[in-house]
Amino acid sequence: MQGVVYALLGTLFTFGVTTLGALNVFAVRKKTDHTMEALTLGFAGGVMVAASIWSLLIPGMERAKELGQTSYLVMSVGFLAGVGLLLAADKLIQKKSIRKESKSAQMLVIAITAHNIPEGMAVGLAFALAAANPGNEALFSGAVALTIGIGIQNYPEGTAVALPLAREGMSKGKAFLTGSMSAVVEPVFGVLAALLAAKTLKLMPLFLAMAAGAMIYVVVQELIPEAHLDDEDKSGTLGFVVGFIIMMILDIALG
Repeated sequence: MQGVVYALLGTLFTFGVTTLGALNVFAVRKKTDHTMEALTLGFAGGVMVAASIWSLLIPGMERAKELGQTSYLVMSVGFLAGVGLLLAADKLIQKKSIRKESKSAQMLVIAITAHNIPEGMAVGLAFALAAANPGNEALFSGAVALTIGIGIQNYPEGTAVALPLAREGMSKGKAFLTGSMSAVVEPVFGVLAALLAAKTLKLMPLFLAMAAGAMIYVVVQELIPEAHLDDEDKSGTLGFVVGFIIMMILDIALG
């Protein structure tokens, strides 16, 4: 049970950092000009692409190799499954006749929430492994480092969810709550992973790849087009570059 307790505490920390990031919605005007909108969307896209590569795909491939799996096959299947999941969600949202801007924001929420599931599982598995090997202090230190790294990454993600929602007309309070709750899946799946560590370990690469596929789909389908509605304005591109670099640095330095 010690591993489960640590998994709960660790994922509550990462959830809390997401909440702090979502608080940024109260610091900006509800109605922003196109430049700010493009910067926000581009930044979110950059964060999501970098997180998909360094937080999901690369660790997933490494874990698959450790488990003796055919890494390229597992990751390809998982990636396609993630894209398929978002395709299905996209069609469902379209059937409900939601206007285009609102659809983009909802797809972003779905993708980041999906991305948080394997992150919560990663923390849960790391602490479960450390608890199963109490004499190995390196495993516990590694679990703590992983938790801190994911927590720091979650800060801009909370902002990336809340700001677009407020931009599309949602109240700041509701946008904040939605941004915060996008990470509530981390404690849930972190504890489940710790409880079922032996059974979920082999599926971890698949889950990581699915989250990456979902995120890349949203970036290509929704964020990049929305950030480049004005061909003369390069704010979306610059926002993407900044978001990508920040998340890449966090992933490499703390991963």
